[in-house]
Amino acid sequence: MKDNFKRFLTFSKSERTAIIAILTIVVMLLITKYLLVKNPPKRTVYFHNLDSIIDSQQRQIDSLLTLDSIKKAERKASYKKSKNSSNQNTQKSKNRVFKEPKLKDSIHYQSFKEKTIPIIDINTADTMLLKELPGIGSSFAKRIVEYRDRLGGYIKTEQLLEVYGMDTTRFGNIENYVIVDSIFKPNKLRINYDSFKVLNRHPYLEYEDVKKIVNYREQKGLITSWEQLTEIVGDDIEPKLKEYAEFQ
Repeated sequence: MKDNFKRFLTFSKSERTAIIAILTIVVMLLITKYLLVKNPPKRTVYFHNLDSIIDSQQRQIDSLLTLDSIKKAERKASYKKSKNSSNQNTQKSKNRVFKEPKLKDSIHYQSFKEKTIPIIDINTADTMLLKELPGIGSSFAKRIVEYRDRLGGYIKTEQLLEVYGMDTTRFGNIENYVIVDSIFKPNKLRINYDSFKVLNRHPYLEYEDVKKIVNYREQKGLITSWEQLTEIVGDDIEPKLKEYAEFQ
């Protein structure tokens, strides 16, 4: 038994080398661990403060808002300056009197003339000609012609005030440029023969007026005069209808 124990404690050369190597590694590991615990590596640690981050972002936003306000103020000032400059130029242009230059040698010159507005007969003018009038565009020109067709023609220029949308200001702008030929005769409304639809289309007859006229001529016969028509329709009949009524 003693011999067996002795053999157990006896190592070969290669075994002794291996044991020494293992022990060396273990010792080196222990020394390294000790050094790391004693002198840990330096690390850069960043401590983030949420409040400071929010404050920083708010300052950036405030800076951007301030910059934007400055730019808006600059643009506003620039616009105001350009507008004043434009107004001054416009005023100078209005006050400037264009004189026709003298013809010298072979130099060509340009004459400055205002637009000439024609005098227009509102019973014969088409929409293109009516648009030459100041303040009259396509819509108003069309309305003037349509109302003229319903009337049977204008007997006075003041009847333009009856056109839908025409007011005294607009009429005042064109009053000096419109006429009605003195020999013009409007299309007559045949009180005794025109249909209900034709009579009702005329601007000076209301629906109830037309009913009274048609009922009378169907039941009692022809209407022979303006006075009789007035009695049939009533005192509220439009007096200007007399110029358009025909009883033959």
